[in-house]
Amino acid sequence: ALPLEGSTMTLDDSFSLKELTQQQKDIAERDFKIALDFKADLSKRSSLKFGFKFVNKTKDKEIDFYEYTPADKKAFDAEALANTVDETNRHFMPSSKYQAGTFIDKQYLGSLNLDDASLFEKAQVPEELAGNYTARENVTAGYARIDTRLSDNLHFMGGLRVENTALRYIGRIYDDEAGNVEKTAPSHSDYTNFLPSLLLKWEPKKDFILRAGYNQSLARPKYSALVPGMNISRGDNEIKIGNPGLKATTSHNLDIDAEYYWKSVGLVTAGVFYKHIEGFIVDEVAFNKEYEGNVWTKLTQPKNGGNANIVGAEIAYQRDFSFIAPSLRCIGFYGTYTYTHSRITDFNFEGRENEKDLSLPGSPEHTANASLYFEKKGFNVRLSYNYASSFIDEMGEVAALDRHY
Repeated sequence: ALPLEGSTMTLDDSFSLKELTQQQKDIAERDFKIALDFKADLSKRSSLKFGFKFVNKTKDKEIDFYEYTPADKKAFDAEALANTVDETNRHFMPSSKYQAGTFIDKQYLGSLNLDDASLFEKAQVPEELAGNYTARENVTAGYARIDTRLSDNLHFMGGLRVENTALRYIGRIYDDEAGNVEKTAPSHSDYTNFLPSLLLKWEPKKDFILRAGYNQSLARPKYSALVPGMNISRGDNEIKIGNPGLKATTSHNLDIDAEYYWKSVGLVTAGVFYKHIEGFIVDEVAFNKEYEGNVWTKLTQPKNGGNANIVGAEIAYQRDFSFIAPSLRCIGFYGTYTYTHSRITDFNFEGRENEKDLSLPGSPEHTANASLYFEKKGFNVRLSYNYASSFIDEMGEVAALDRHY
């Protein structure tokens, strides 16, 4: 802790160098895409669309992480502590009880010649390299869709999209007992998803639209979650593991909404929705858990946590102020609000299988956005506000150990 006001202690009485590190990230991501789309008129009221798409993604993550030890630690401490800055400000955290405190000046840090062997001893930190990986992802997709006008103001769209995902990953394993990093054997996975979609659009009068729809969607796991890597700290008896067996999260979605458009630029929309989510992904943090013949004090791994249901409502409003006076056309307002109620139906973390009334991780109950804007002759000024209520973003072994954001 920093000395209290009025104390005669100085920074160099209380502080010395803990660590001086430098990280270099080299992340290369390449995409190759090809798509073909076709359309055929079946009648004056109906058309058929179909197509094909292939996407090849590659991502290579390489981190170099070095720790530096000053040749003259006492002299370095004295010089560094003479170049400090108080970073405390009332905007650091949403409460006055949090204070950032005193840090070494960033300009001073940037001026250090860390490659001078007479000043610093340089050593690579293998533990930090465990997050490196090579990922390859091929997505082959095809779709067919029918659009038809059932009447002058009623439209129907129905379609099916099929996606095949093929993955290949190579991760890294770090074991502090061995002190080195090794590549894993390639991990492969392959799965196919069928994604139907249905939509009815009714326009009872001009500028007023009602929509009702059903579709199935998917969200693929993050690369870093799928990589078959490990970070083993035997000194602390802790392990972090990737999970190449993760399945993509799928969702069945029902939506009903209404839209009204003003003659001037603007609209107002309101709707309700329901989602049934299967196989949501969340990081599990477990204590005293057995893995590969060893009981670990702490084990962290991404998992498909189970299924969940979501119901909610949302409204959105956008309009310029020309309805007040024509000269105010350049000023406008945009705002949205969403209420979401989520419940997990079959949480499968060991020891928490029967837990009730648990909300879906990453799903805040309230979200809102508001924006006041000015646009004229290519000049744009925007003042925006965003809000999200608290939500769970990491699951613990028991509810008391869940992490809330």
